[in-house]
Amino acid sequence: MKLVVEKGFGGASAILIAKDAGVATGYFYRHYKGKKEMVNSLLQDVYQEMFTKFQELSLQGLTFSVITENMIRNFIELANANPVKIKFLYVLTHDYSFVVDPSIKESIFRLLIQLKNLGHESGELDKEINEDDLYQILIMNVLQTINLGFRKQKGKNSFKNPATEHLVYLTGKVLR
Repeated sequence: MKLVVEKGFGGASAILIAKDAGVATGYFYRHYKGKKEMVNSLLQDVYQEMFTKFQELSLQGLTFSVITENMIRNFIELANANPVKIKFLYVLTHDYSFVVDPSIKESIFRLLIQLKNLGHESGELDKEINEDDLYQILIMNVLQTINLGFRKQKGKNSFKNPATEHLVYLTGKVLR
């Protein structure tokens, strides 16, 4: 993840990744067909971590607003606990040379459709907002805001509480 963050998807070669991990390039290829497969595997792990929390919240019968607020807070907790993971997501979502594995995309959108349906049924989500909008608002916007927060702090990798509260407020306003 660190190399993708530092060099982008295109700049993080399998050779560099193997060298950074302290293994032979042949060992790398025994586990992965190539860099794309390895990066998608890492991406799947990060998204799974985030969306397992979403599934837990959904099973508790919480409202759309509570779930979306918790999703935002979970992204920020992850950013504060492990900034490389959030930066990794940010870099990959902005790198045109990287293509997300279709199974990862499908699992993300399945959850977003569930969330959209919950919001529409409860009246907490504007009826014109679809799952693509939710992806843009709840994932892309949150990643962008966290990244901007990191940049403003010039190397300090923590997202402060007032910024969190404002992001939760703005996101809720947009979704209603």
